Amino acid sequence: INTAGGASWVSFHHGGGVGMGYSLHAGMVIVADGSEDARKRIERVLHNDPAMGVIRHADAGYDIAKNTSAEFDLDL
Repeated sequence: INTAGGASWVSFHHGGGVGMGYSLHAGMVIVADGSEDARKRIERVLHNDPAMGVIRHADAGYDIAKNTSAEFDLDL
């Protein structure tokens, strides 16, 4: 999702303090060079990244995530 949104690069790594192979994490970077294109990419990525967390929790049935989704007009 971050790549599609316009992140400059996405890294995928494992471990996360629980041991190699037990937990997978992704990180992303967005180059902010002052251009209009960069502004749009920053806006998309910094919206999509936390929105996916809300969507995942809403899908799992958490009421607070469902309410947050409605509050921020996330189309589930």
